[in-house]
Amino acid sequence: MGVIKFILRLVGWLVTIILQIAVAFLIIFLFSVIFAGADTQSRLGWLALLFVIWVSYVIGINLVGQAAFRWVWQGIRLLTRQRLIGTAIGALIPLLILLPIGYSVPVGDEGTRFYDLVSNNWQPILAQASLFAAIVGFYVPGILKIKSGSATGD
Repeated sequence: MGVIKFILRLVGWLVTIILQIAVAFLIIFLFSVIFAGADTQSRLGWLALLFVIWVSYVIGINLVGQAAFRWVWQGIRLLTRQRLIGTAIGALIPLLILLPIGYSVPVGDEGTRFYDLVSNNWQPILAQASLFAAIVGFYVPGILKIKSGSATGD
């Protein structure tokens, strides 16, 4: 019976993580539909795109994770503030690594060095690293047994 319970918990955690990723991507999609005419060819537009990616990851991962902890995994401490900060920092670090790469190449139209090197090469890699670092940042406070400020875990 212990093996079945372990497998069910493992599958539950995997489903939660997959839902966190899916909702984060859904939020990015919604932002891209809302701001469809945004200029991503300029430096400011590129920074806005990175900001939208960061905000979407933080919202999506925390929204699904906190909902899962409240409704499915009831025995787990919420640690809302700590998990939010961990997710935000985890998602931010790879995107901050992308900034010097992006600023080292001049901005131009599609087919230029910036588009080829940054938008097609480094940005997808570091955006995915940002997603997985955000997920790790969400779960680290629970693993490290960080003390919460109140009895509810906030």
